[in-house]
Amino acid sequence: MLGKLFDKVLHDDESDIGSSVKGDHLKVTSGHKQTGLSLKGLILPSAVFVLALASRVAVLFLTDPQTPGWYDDTFHHWQIGYLTKEVGLSHGFLRLWDFKGMEYFWGLAHPLILVLLFFITGSTSILIPRLVSIVASSLAIALVFTLLARWTNKTTAVAGALLMIFIPVTLYSDTVGMQEPLAMVFLLSAILVWPRRVFLSAFLLMFAGMVRAEYWLFSFGIFSAMVLSREKFDKKVVLLVSYFVANALYMKYLLDHTGNAIYPIYWNFLASVKGDWFANIPLSPGAVATQTIARWAFAAGLLGGIATFVKKPKSYLLLLFGFGNILFLGFVLGFGAYIRGYLPRFWIDRLFAWPYSFVGILLSVLLLYSLPNLFKSIRPVVKVIGFLVLMSALVLAQSEWSMINEYITQGKNRYASEKALAAQLGSYYKGGKVLIPEDRPPFVYYLVADQEIEGKNILGEMFDPFFYFKEDPYQKWGDYRETLVGWIKNEDIRLIMFYKGRERYEKLVEVEPQMFTYLGHAYGAIQFYAVNKI
Repeated sequence: MLGKLFDKVLHDDESDIGSSVKGDHLKVTSGHKQTGLSLKGLILPSAVFVLALASRVAVLFLTDPQTPGWYDDTFHHWQIGYLTKEVGLSHGFLRLWDFKGMEYFWGLAHPLILVLLFFITGSTSILIPRLVSIVASSLAIALVFTLLARWTNKTTAVAGALLMIFIPVTLYSDTVGMQEPLAMVFLLSAILVWPRRVFLSAFLLMFAGMVRAEYWLFSFGIFSAMVLSREKFDKKVVLLVSYFVANALYMKYLLDHTGNAIYPIYWNFLASVKGDWFANIPLSPGAVATQTIARWAFAAGLLGGIATFVKKPKSYLLLLFGFGNILFLGFVLGFGAYIRGYLPRFWIDRLFAWPYSFVGILLSVLLLYSLPNLFKSIRPVVKVIGFLVLMSALVLAQSEWSMINEYITQGKNRYASEKALAAQLGSYYKGGKVLIPEDRPPFVYYLVADQEIEGKNILGEMFDPFFYFKEDPYQKWGDYRETLVGWIKNEDIRLIMFYKGRERYEKLVEVEPQMFTYLGHAYGAIQFYAVNKI
């Protein structure tokens, strides 16, 4: 019985596919060839897109469009896009820019899209990346709906789309301004156009990899599955050439700018899996439990992926994307060092948005497609029961909002502190450049958005000359004074903000007291000094 049911989950019922697709005004060729959409066939996908968009815009404004919950990384992505526009592009072709030195850590596509939108709109608002995320996620849901309608039936596609739209973790994560939804659009579009548009599919996979490091791995997995598919040899040759040429160009770009052709993957592996960026933190009980769950998830993802690849149902590329994501998270959390940064909010984090949605899709396929086909004599009854079960689960899932709102409130309080800090610095600002710590992207945002200090007048500590000194400059101050004082003068730095205990700046103030005027402090750990005219 279980074997037959599993076969039903992974194999499509041809008669049901035909009736479903016909009802959706899709033209079917043969086998698992792609379909063409008529104008009428765009009505339902468009409705799904509008519903997803409206719900996400509503959540954006109900939860405060200026404070993306606990996602400091949203401000960091904004910072890379904004500083690339203001500073980076003047330093070379597509030269990304950042105060923290992480401009190439994620990928090229997202910051360049932000740069383009900053240019077009003339805005520097955090709403720009948040709206990119909202539009991209809504389009991704419409793409999933289209794929499900193509491979199963309209009822399953509608249920799967509704779950993706209204699962709280997915719904809120899609509004925060991170780049996963953009990567999903590229990857899902590549699946949608394969194998009719082989060249386009290859480039879409490459663009997905340019958004986030792990999507480079997901894209390569989908590419490999396409190469090993039953498609004609000539299509595979075009796919191989297109994909490798596209990725070779991207890798050459990374090599030129970073010295490492796989820079995002390399550093994500060192940071998240090997743990070079994590202190040797002992695992908490919650982390140990999560690690165990992740290892089981890894096993489930592996088994699901293998079964999908062996059976190769019409939906196998979408299924491989889902199982591959679960496999990846299970490995990183179950066997990597990333778990050492465990927090209880892991379970409502954006990294779980697609896995939760994918589980919802699997349940939709099981309850509204596979089981009705297995029990054909009572198919309508099975479908009604299945739909009610799914919608009941969706209603119960709304309880997640209480935890989400708790962390949103904490984020608002933290960002209010950053805004106040920016206002304090703004009260001291009299022109020229300000030198600030490199690790406060929200603070940088409020300097620009509220205090109207342009990016070209903000300088991060990582750009000071101390990095290049092979010895303590204060031991031979006569040899190094001209370099440091000249740097301050040439950069036109008139205001310095640094942390108490930041020895290199505390000593600078000490050895050159005539150059600096103490202005005040914030939170007992942040010092402000004006630079006197040199």
